[in-house]
Amino acid sequence: MYRSIFSLIIAFVIFPFASSFAQEEVDSVKTADSRRKWLNDVKDYKYQMLEREAQMTEKQAEEFFPLYQEMENRVFMVNLEARRMEMRVSDDFDTATDDDFKQAAQALSDVKVREAEIEKEYYPQFARILSDKQMFLLKRAETHFATDMLRHYNRSKELNAQ
Repeated sequence: MYRSIFSLIIAFVIFPFASSFAQEEVDSVKTADSRRKWLNDVKDYKYQMLEREAQMTEKQAEEFFPLYQEMENRVFMVNLEARRMEMRVSDDFDTATDDDFKQAAQALSDVKVREAEIEKEYYPQFARILSDKQMFLLKRAETHFATDMLRHYNRSKELNAQ
C-alpha cells in the first residue's frame, strides 16, 4: 500500500510540480536534469534505507536491487499509463465520451491491483535472496520510506507556503 502511495506521489505530485518550472527550452533542459538528479537521489536514499533496515549483506543487495528496480520500473509504467489516460480524458473533457471516462476510471482503479500483481510476481524471487525476517523488514522499511517521503513533502509544502 505504501509503495503505491509513493508511486502516486511521484506520478501525481512530483512530476507535474517539477515540470511546472520549465519556462524556456534551456531552462527545461536544466530542470529535467535537476529533476532526474533529484529522483536518482531519492532512489539512492530509498535503496540505502531498504538495505540498512532489511539488514542485507552486500551480496544480497547486489542480487536484490536489480530485481527490485525492475519491479519498480514496471509499477511506474502501470502508473504512467493510467496517468496518461487520465490526462487525455482531462484534456478533452468536454468532448470525451462516456466510454472514454469509463476506460480512464477503470485504468485508475486497476492501478492498485496491477501493482499488487507485479509485486506478487516478484515476491518469490525476493524470497530466494532474502530470509523471511528480511522480507518482513523490507516491507516495514518500504512503509518507513513512504512515511518519510510524505513527511518531507508536507514540510516542504509548509515552507513554500510561508
